[in-house]
Amino acid sequence: MKKPTITLVVNTYENPHALEKVLASLVRQRVPADEIIIADDGSGDATKAAILRGIHDLHLPIRHCRQENQGFRRAVILNKAIAMAKADYLVFLDGDCVPEPEFVSDHASLAERGFWVQGRRAFVKESSVENFIPTRGCVWSLALKGQLTGLPKALRLPFPIVKRGRQQRGILGCNLGIWRDDLLAVNGYDESFVGWG
Repeated sequence: MKKPTITLVVNTYENPHALEKVLASLVRQRVPADEIIIADDGSGDATKAAILRGIHDLHLPIRHCRQENQGFRRAVILNKAIAMAKADYLVFLDGDCVPEPEFVSDHASLAERGFWVQGRRAFVKESSVENFIPTRGCVWSLALKGQLTGLPKALRLPFPIVKRGRQQRGILGCNLGIWRDDLLAVNGYDESFVGWG
C-alpha cells in the first residue's frame, strides 16, 4: 500500500513560546507533512505572530484555523481543522508536544486502514521548559538532570512497538493518527465536550 498523504493538525491556545518550538521541530522532520493546520482555540496576537514566523522564516505549509475564544472548545476547533484538511490521513499533535524528526514518517508507516494510532509522550518538568531546545541529545540531558518524566516514552526504537486491541480506556489526542474518511464517517469529534479534561 502506498503511503497516505498527511495533514498534521496542531491544536493550540495561548502558548506561542511552546508553539514556536513545535514549529521549529516540524522543519526537522525527515518526511514532512503534506500540510500543517494550526487549530487555534481563540489565541491572541502573539500566537498569530508565531504562526506567521513559522510560515515566513521556517517555510512551512501552514494554514491557520482559528475560532473566537469562548472557553475551552477543543473539539469544535479540531472539527474545523478536519473540514479544512485535504490529506488522506490526519495526525493530531498538541501545541506543546515537540515531535522528534521521525514523527511524521512513523505515523505514515503505521497508518493502516480500519485502525487508528495513538502515540505517547514524555514530559519536560516545568522548571526546564523555558530553556528546552529540542535537539537529538536533549532527551538524555534532561533525563540525567531529573527534568524529564516518562523517559521510555521519549525513546524512539528502530522498530515500532504496536499493541492492537480494544481495551483502550480513552483517547489521548496529543499524538493521534487516524484516516480522514473514518473521522468523517463518525462526524468528527463530539462537540458537546466543552471544558478541559
